Amino acid sequence: MSGLIATSFPTILIIDDREDNRLLLSSQLKPQDYTIIHAEDGLRGLDQARQQKPDLILLDVMMPTISGFDVCQQLKKDPLTQGIPIIMVTALRDVQYRVKGIESGADEFLSRPYDRAELLVRVRSLINLKNAREKLEEERNRLQRLYDVSRAITSARELDQMMIEIIIQTQDAVGAQSGNIFLIDEYNQVSSRIRFRDGIAEKVSDPINPEVMSRGLAGWLARHKRGVIVDDIHQDPRWVRLSDEMEPHGSVIGVPLSKLDRVIGVLFLTHPQANYFRTEHLSLLETIGAQMTTAIENAYLFSEINEQRHKLEAIYAQTSDAIITTDELWRLNKVNRAAVDLFQLNHHDVVGLSIRDVPELFALQPLFAQAAEKAITDELKSHNKILYASVSPILGVGYVAVLQDVTERRRAEEMKLAQERQEKDRVKNTFKRYMSEQLVDHILSKDPGLLDQQQRRRAVILFADLRGFTPMVVELEPGRAIPLLNEFFTEMTNLVYEFEGTVFDLVGDELMVGFNVPFDQKDASYRAIVTALMMQRRFEYLRQKWYRRVGTELGLGVGIDQGEVVVGNVGAETRMNFAMVGEAVNTAHRLVEMASDGQIIITATIHQAIQEYNFELLREIQFESIGEQLIRGKKVPQLLYRAQMKRGPLPEIDRTAFGGEGNR
Repeated sequence: MSGLIATSFPTILIIDDREDNRLLLSSQLKPQDYTIIHAEDGLRGLDQARQQKPDLILLDVMMPTISGFDVCQQLKKDPLTQGIPIIMVTALRDVQYRVKGIESGADEFLSRPYDRAELLVRVRSLINLKNAREKLEEERNRLQRLYDVSRAITSARELDQMMIEIIIQTQDAVGAQSGNIFLIDEYNQVSSRIRFRDGIAEKVSDPINPEVMSRGLAGWLARHKRGVIVDDIHQDPRWVRLSDEMEPHGSVIGVPLSKLDRVIGVLFLTHPQANYFRTEHLSLLETIGAQMTTAIENAYLFSEINEQRHKLEAIYAQTSDAIITTDELWRLNKVNRAAVDLFQLNHHDVVGLSIRDVPELFALQPLFAQAAEKAITDELKSHNKILYASVSPILGVGYVAVLQDVTERRRAEEMKLAQERQEKDRVKNTFKRYMSEQLVDHILSKDPGLLDQQQRRRAVILFADLRGFTPMVVELEPGRAIPLLNEFFTEMTNLVYEFEGTVFDLVGDELMVGFNVPFDQKDASYRAIVTALMMQRRFEYLRQKWYRRVGTELGLGVGIDQGEVVVGNVGAETRMNFAMVGEAVNTAHRLVEMASDGQIIITATIHQAIQEYNFELLREIQFESIGEQLIRGKKVPQLLYRAQMKRGPLPEIDRTAFGGEGNR
């Protein structure tokens, strides 16, 4: 009983190798009056859990040295920590990781990014469940101690023997090193003394210093008729040292033995450590003192026992968990209402039977067999229900089984997993509209929530626009014009994907591409220039091909700028697009309007970036300054550079074969 839990805020241990994750979780939990402790890796987390015994653990999965799954398994196998609830918090979303977490013993699995309200609800629920189980165990231990004392009282025929048994039981209950029971007569003098020291309880007939009752702690207890804890007796003037005391003491706890207005004695226990005793000890000692006082009144003793029994029965009745208690031979002696409802039992028919003889309880037999020496927890199936079961042995008494019906929770988790898979497929299909499938898989593994973010970034923007397409559409039939446009967009987007750009828009005969957005690319300017070069070269092939097919001559211009942009989902509730807006977008669009066929027009900032990153590229693509130009929408002229790609001669064709169609 010396390990009674002190009253404090619930303690939560966060095990995560990333400090930002630990700080985020701490900031979300601290307003709820939790005590937060951290561990920066799995090994330190194991040590912290064993030393601090937190009320709950938030555990990351992907950590160096030892993974969260291995940490969870070790904690659940260790008797000191297996009762601590564990929530795995991770960015892993695949079902296999969630299944592995559950197999490791995790109580919950929370995927990043998570909702703060969901985090708080899960933390609060698991801590409440742990506290309820601990209170049940504490109440059981308390009743056991009271039972032991009661048995000592009723089994001893002589008063002295009864007090010897009581002080032995009492000192063991609170972990005291020594103690005394004084019986007080009607003159408020010590008439008898039982001493416990060096593991031996005995009656002492030596005379007692009168100051013990006049100014000492024993007299104070008798006068005030209430218990007290003295944290340091060296600082308390009420402590009068007895003549036979051999060692110094640090702290003392005492209670009067009283019935109504009559005080018949005092009980006090000592410990060499200062500040050792706590209010839980005092509460227990006062209960024992009350039983001692009423030892001569069997009716009061029976009333006390019945009262404690009713408390335990109230706990059984009120809890939503199914609770089953058996003797050491697995014979049922208590089945609460929740267990009766869960297993569809008749209480009167099954009490006294072994669980081996009750078909509804057959699924519990393996757990009872494993729980011979230590508590066992596991998930099992019984009559189409999924149960979370805990079976604990009680030495000399039997077993206690606590079961929760988690069928609906598991179904909900399965539904949630299915929804998460659907969401992942939705995100993947959406991303594929903007970038290559290989790049989509990379983003989903690193940052699956990227599409839902709003960011301000420095991006490189490229516009590519067909020249002469609009007049061609007027002359050509739709069945011949649209395939050309589709082929153009297919070829150009494939080039964009090759250099890991992001296609933000396909409008009319125009293509808008971004680099360094929505993820980092240190060589974004280089990628944009090379993409533009490859577009012009590829377009030369398309230009020749289309001229032979429909007799129309088209061109391609490209404009490139860089600057700050804002990216995110933009649109109406019924239609959203991953869009990019900003001044640099407008400027790049103005440049493509200025570009003629075969031209790539860039700003000075792009030209400077290429010079710094890959000067050799400027030898392959020769840009010439066209001086400062006033761009539409700008108040100040800007220095621009232009590269002209060479176009080959168009083949000789019979234009009459196109029925008058064609555009030059």
